[in-house]
Amino acid sequence: MAKKTFISFKSEDILKVWALRGLSEFKNVEFEMDDVSLRDAIRSSNESYIKSIIRPKIKSCDVCLCLIGDNTYRSRKWVPWEMQLASDEGKKIIAMRLKDKTKNVFGNYLLPFK
Repeated sequence: MAKKTFISFKSEDILKVWALRGLSEFKNVEFEMDDVSLRDAIRSSNESYIKSIIRPKIKSCDVCLCLIGDNTYRSRKWVPWEMQLASDEGKKIIAMRLKDKTKNVFGNYLLPFK
């Protein structure tokens, strides 16, 4: 059975997120994921409103997958907040470094979740 998964990522990595979501469509690839993360960007600058949209998605997931791209470590607000909320909710956190990312690109906010 597929795990409910929330994907946390920096917006510049959206194409890789869509590629990951598409893996389950291939018949010769064993991959299942019940993606409960956002499909569209939230068009608001109201922090409370944005959190009210994201919070129930993280609370309902089994796993929080943090995609690590070249600039994820520069995320000062949303990726760290999502990781902290997932941790506070007792969710399993998986960090996945994107292909060809050879330098250490993990943000300090991921260290407590090792």
